[in-house]
Amino acid sequence: MSMKFTLKAALACTFLAVTATAGGHTAVEQRITAMKAVGGQMRTLGGMAQGQVAYDATAAIAALQIMRNSAAAALPLFADPTAAGAETRARAEIWADGSDFNDRLSAMIADMDVAIAAAPADAAAFGPLFGAVAGNCRSCHEKYRAPEN
Repeated sequence: MSMKFTLKAALACTFLAVTATAGGHTAVEQRITAMKAVGGQMRTLGGMAQGQVAYDATAAIAALQIMRNSAAAALPLFADPTAAGAETRARAEIWADGSDFNDRLSAMIADMDVAIAAAPADAAAFGPLFGAVAGNCRSCHEKYRAPEN
């Protein structure tokens, strides 16, 4: 995959993630869209981290940037407990213990910032950086995301 194509794809995905969280959609719809963008990039990065997909530094940074922007856009959308809905997997504990949830999501964003700034050139450098991001993601899901039905 060419660097030019990867960068264009990253910009397009970021644009889609940001515009999907813009006006005209409910907070629940915006949260779902943003978190799905995070999850989609997590699958891409997970494949690289597990060696199932060849590590591509440009694609990894682009995916981290999409995740970071989407997570940052989602963070304020969890502030209103009235935005909770049966159509989501968000547990009520998010609003009961909102500061912990906000701290966890903010930590994941900070870890993505660190990984982006580090610009890992190879899978060996990428692994620990991705591990920090994935660990934050997992800890939040364990406590605040209901299982699929």
